[in-house]
Amino acid sequence: MCGIAGIIPQPNQPLPDLRQRLARMAGAMRHRGPDDEGLWLLPDGRAGLANRRLAIRDLSPAGHMPMVTEDGRVAITYNGEIFNAETLRAELQALGYLFRSHSDTEVILRGYQAWGAAVVPRLRGQFALAVVDAQAGQGQLLLARDHLGIKPLYVAQTAAALVFASELKALLASGLVSREIAPAGLVGYLLFGSVPNPLTIYREVTALEPASQLQMALDNPAGVARQTYWQLPMDEAAPAASYEETVAEARRRLLEAVRIRLVSDVPLGAFLSGGLDSSAVVAAMRAATDGPIRTCAMLFEEAAYSEAPYAQAVAAQFGAEHFARVITAADVRREFGAILQVLDQPSIDGVNSYFVSQTARQAGLTVALSGLGGDELFGGYPNTFGQVPQMARALRLAQALPGGASLARSLLGGPKWTRVRDALAAPASLSAAYLTRRGLFSPSEAQALVGPELWQAAGPALDLPGHVAARAGVAAPDGAFNWISRAELRTYTHHQLLRDTDVMSMAHSLEVRVPLLDVRLVEWVLRLPAGVKTNHATGPKPLLLAAIGPDLPALVRQRQDKQGFTFPLALWLGGELKAEVDGVLAAVGEAGWLRPAGLAQVQHDFAQGRVHWSRLWALVALGSLLADAAYAA
Repeated sequence: MCGIAGIIPQPNQPLPDLRQRLARMAGAMRHRGPDDEGLWLLPDGRAGLANRRLAIRDLSPAGHMPMVTEDGRVAITYNGEIFNAETLRAELQALGYLFRSHSDTEVILRGYQAWGAAVVPRLRGQFALAVVDAQAGQGQLLLARDHLGIKPLYVAQTAAALVFASELKALLASGLVSREIAPAGLVGYLLFGSVPNPLTIYREVTALEPASQLQMALDNPAGVARQTYWQLPMDEAAPAASYEETVAEARRRLLEAVRIRLVSDVPLGAFLSGGLDSSAVVAAMRAATDGPIRTCAMLFEEAAYSEAPYAQAVAAQFGAEHFARVITAADVRREFGAILQVLDQPSIDGVNSYFVSQTARQAGLTVALSGLGGDELFGGYPNTFGQVPQMARALRLAQALPGGASLARSLLGGPKWTRVRDALAAPASLSAAYLTRRGLFSPSEAQALVGPELWQAAGPALDLPGHVAARAGVAAPDGAFNWISRAELRTYTHHQLLRDTDVMSMAHSLEVRVPLLDVRLVEWVLRLPAGVKTNHATGPKPLLLAAIGPDLPALVRQRQDKQGFTFPLALWLGGELKAEVDGVLAAVGEAGWLRPAGLAQVQHDFAQGRVHWSRLWALVALGSLLADAAYAA
């Protein structure tokens, strides 16, 4: 894993300090790559690339980045891991290409020489990359992200240059990008709990979408072409095999997805919470290797939040060297400022990812496998997969009956039902129902926080149902299961879980791999009819359980409850962390972006137990960033 950055100055507007700006951008991402730093500039100053390297494969100097062809005309800076690199290497060698290293970076570079931008869809992995090609006409820039958006890439087009980087902080470090807050990003965050792509919290910056490429001639930065090279499958294939054969194929694909992610020249292990997803990953690791396995877990003094018995049972079953760490409110209080500083964009989560990544590094790991994606792919969220279709039917019924929507709104009182009340005032749809479960603040609540002027300035961010629908597509006639999977993968998973995992793991110089989001596994599972994944239910995620359950200890295999990987923040925010929370929110009120009365109402509702802790934490995470922006302004 690495941090990447680059600057493409506007034509005929050279930046005499281009190298210094790139160096500052690289310095802002030192945590992403403590092992090496590299800068590369075209001799005429039309483009510059930077890289901070966390060496995972080929630890020698041959893996240095930016990596440049022998003639100096094509250069790449790259963040990620390509898990089919050896297959591609053999194909390229057969075409006559010679290799100087064993790194997957060079595989992409030679692949670009052979196939141009068409190399990107061939890559199976997690990546964000930038290629500058001085051979293509007057020169060309290619930016690309992986299929599921596991690795981030942010872009800003300013009057001086096109600037891109793995983190927003690196863009700001260039001195070319403003800290001006984007009303659309701010309001979108309040509505959703994460800033929805392609928006970011800053007005000048956009996020490159998953499975997207950006191409631009170096002499024409205004002529940016963006294209999508892959989409989540929208069609369901008719079952061509028995259920037993489907289970066997699910197992084969799961084992392969994990096996190809065990390639590493540095210590590798796994996060192990004790839930089905992380347990399945560890089981697949043991199936792939007879060697030692290392796992790490977090425990809590609050017994209701601890999954220690399950994690210990899995570690014992597979002979893993298990590292368990107790996290307390005092730990969070001690690192409160660091957590907020690390956040690249505001999030309603991230604390858990911060500490599990820190724990993995303490356990001696440089690479960790995660079970992220299993809930979204196999149907592990009862409140979403079970209740969203019910909510959609209820909304349609209420709106179909004369006066039904008004009556329902009058009967649903209190903060708990505000999202539903607001949904009843808008057209009924699966997207609207989905947001009653996945949304953070309802439209009326968000407007109370930001005021009417900022609300109006946000514009397109207010159409979150449209945002979800555009990414999830059309639901199948027989149910919404696969639609919800797509919505989860392209919104909640991408905007929040993957974003938090990347920024928090890289803050600790840790690479996280997510085998359950392997593109081939995702394609296959999404094409299965919903009934195949639900009709043989014996508990949560029945298909995944059938595929890997026989390997797991009975304690995990027979577990019926769904316990998310959650910190006791509901207890801590109103207790040992209250002083820190109050201090940040006071600064937010002074910054002027959020209305003090709205902030006070959320604090009051949380103290009274009327709203989920995520609403309070969301304002804390946002508040720190807004205060910084106000100070910079």
